[in-house]
Amino acid sequence: MHTDSCDVPIGILSALRGELGSWPGRAERTRRIAGLDVFESNRGDRPVLATVAGVGKVAAAHGASVLITAGARILLIVGTAGGLRRGLVPGTMVHCRTAFQADLAVRETRQVEADPDLLAAWSSATAGETGWFLTADRPVLTPWRRFRLARAFAGPCVADMETAAAGAVAHRAGVPWAALRAVTDRAGWGASLGFRKNYPGQAGRAADAVEDLLRVLASTSGLNPAASEPRSRP
Repeated sequence: MHTDSCDVPIGILSALRGELGSWPGRAERTRRIAGLDVFESNRGDRPVLATVAGVGKVAAAHGASVLITAGARILLIVGTAGGLRRGLVPGTMVHCRTAFQADLAVRETRQVEADPDLLAAWSSATAGETGWFLTADRPVLTPWRRFRLARAFAGPCVADMETAAAGAVAHRAGVPWAALRAVTDRAGWGASLGFRKNYPGQAGRAADAVEDLLRVLASTSGLNPAASEPRSRP
């Protein structure tokens, strides 16, 4: 799918209300769709639809479907994550290159790539690392699980509970997607404490960075985000 127009509607998806940043407060209208509040606003000529879907892959897939049904033709997934590498300390911003359902046994559908043009545009607008988002229905709360996840993937990787599911829905619908998360904790012992301590300051950073991406999209001639084919991990 190509998105040539600067007025293509964008959907913003988060799991928790705080992770949607300032977007609910900017809403010009709120609609209730399939059990979710969809906050609608306009940035210039571009409609922006935002929703809080809830925690986990099922909720994320539902939220992505709601936004796409409501008209979103680009999906942005925002929120927080646990750092699985030593250098991914709280406060680090991480862009998703590849999302992977870490607890899914079906190999063919567990990996999906973020749209490369959207990734490049957002990375140019918001500094951060780029790497793997490892999505599972359980948080990483032990160092053994952190090690088991991190050792299978090269480069920066974070743990989250929504991205791969929402990205898979977008891909199947032919909707380009990208994701950005702020690290709140070092996944493992103490992750819950780190999350509670750092979440208030990190929760809305990725959502509020959408404004920077919108400025890049508005000023970049010929940017054509296109959904890429998912690849199964060998």
